[in-house]
Amino acid sequence: MNRESQTRIFIRNHICYWAILVMVYAAVAVGPSNLPSRLICRATSSSSSSSFSSSLAFDATCIKRAAHLADKSAGFTAPHPNFGCVIATADAEERSVVGEGYLYAQGTSPPEVQAVQASGDRCRGATAYLNLEPSHCLGDQTVVSALIQAGISRVVIGIRHPLHHLRGKAIRALRSEGLLVDVLGEDLQCKTIEEAVESCLLVNAPLLYRTACGVPFSVLKYAMTLDGKIAASSGHASWISSKKSRNRVFELRGRSDAVIVGGNTVRKDNPRLTARHGGGHLPQRIVMSTSLDLPETAYLWDVTEVPTMVATQRGARRSFQKFLASKGVEVVEFEILNPKVVMDYLYDRGCLSILWECGGTLAASAISHGVIHKVHAFVAPKIIGGKNAPSPVGELGMVEMSQALELNDVRYEQVRSDWESIKINVMYRALKCKFSTYSNLTSMLLSTAGSVLVEASPHDLFWGGGRDGEGLNYLGRLLMQLRSEFLAVSSSETNETTCGLEENEVQKLP
Repeated sequence: MNRESQTRIFIRNHICYWAILVMVYAAVAVGPSNLPSRLICRATSSSSSSSFSSSLAFDATCIKRAAHLADKSAGFTAPHPNFGCVIATADAEERSVVGEGYLYAQGTSPPEVQAVQASGDRCRGATAYLNLEPSHCLGDQTVVSALIQAGISRVVIGIRHPLHHLRGKAIRALRSEGLLVDVLGEDLQCKTIEEAVESCLLVNAPLLYRTACGVPFSVLKYAMTLDGKIAASSGHASWISSKKSRNRVFELRGRSDAVIVGGNTVRKDNPRLTARHGGGHLPQRIVMSTSLDLPETAYLWDVTEVPTMVATQRGARRSFQKFLASKGVEVVEFEILNPKVVMDYLYDRGCLSILWECGGTLAASAISHGVIHKVHAFVAPKIIGGKNAPSPVGELGMVEMSQALELNDVRYEQVRSDWESIKINVMYRALKCKFSTYSNLTSMLLSTAGSVLVEASPHDLFWGGGRDGEGLNYLGRLLMQLRSEFLAVSSSETNETTCGLEENEVQKLP
């Protein structure tokens, strides 16, 4: 078995092809690991076994932390991996983290160098935890040299480098200099270590998948109602999901190298496809359109901040191609336009992760061509109905339920509205409903006109006034606001009644 086959098997055993998340953004799905669940321990005494188990737990915690740090650079480092490093003292009685770092973006200082600089003299005899084996070649030996010169005595690596020409080189270089190097799943194995390995696979899943399968890692995202509609029969779709869910989408975009939509989405929705709340990274925007039947006015043709590429069939609307070029939009022609050839093209351009935000027709084509590896489904608690209302995935040619695609590693999370931001409005509406329903409550509230109302709770410092007036007294404020509204309505009604009486009196005058 050659190395490429081995790598493909390794990746396919750990990263599933499909995952679906209902109502939320989640991590990349990881399938069942082949790591044994038993704890390998060389110690014989119970005290030694306990100490070794504690050491493994600390190793796993630090590796997870390194993976968490590495994840901060998602979207910024492509086509390179996401690297993180944690340096901790090796004292068994008092282990502590003394330095951290992660790769901010291409060309920035390696995380190992950052962690060494942050640790200072405490690096001597310490352990360095890396989520991924660092790159080590003739042209770049910075990381290995930094760890050796800092006096690091042990290095724990989450997973080996996925690229064949770099795989194992840094490990051999460190060991040749006398450092103890442990690789999770090889030198260290147990259930806790297995979870740490998973975290390392997650943070670089797009690179691992690209290396093993030769295509960018592709995610299909859509928002739909509970009855499976992505828009009303009229085509109106703003908004199906909540603001918080849409913020998750911005985060997804910020982790991607490119976002793809079809021509129909451009015509109907005129999207911007920016990562407005995604942390700064702006993925390339790609429009797939065979006929180039696209509007001349669209947000996507503004490339002052974010580049746009239009993929089309060769010879389609030459005049419109020139128009797009004059706007700074890149136009790429294909002999036959389909999702597979576009993915191959983006692979050649070094893309790791692609987000598909298209309609049902293009989504079905992408699934049929085998380029979708994960699904993010935001399901809103709404029902819109409609025989002609579009669904997230168009025709796939399946006629029996046995042909349905089964998804692996399904995960759910409920995205609730931010209670802190809406609770005051909700409380006001509840108070208004109650006081409007019962006239005696309305009269009682109006009788307090001119007085300051304070909720006398000594413990609730948000709704109440507190023991010594240190509370925010939001309940009292809302009652006074409601009182002012009722008084305004009452005054208006009194004025109307007075005017009506005056008109009657005028009419009675001889």
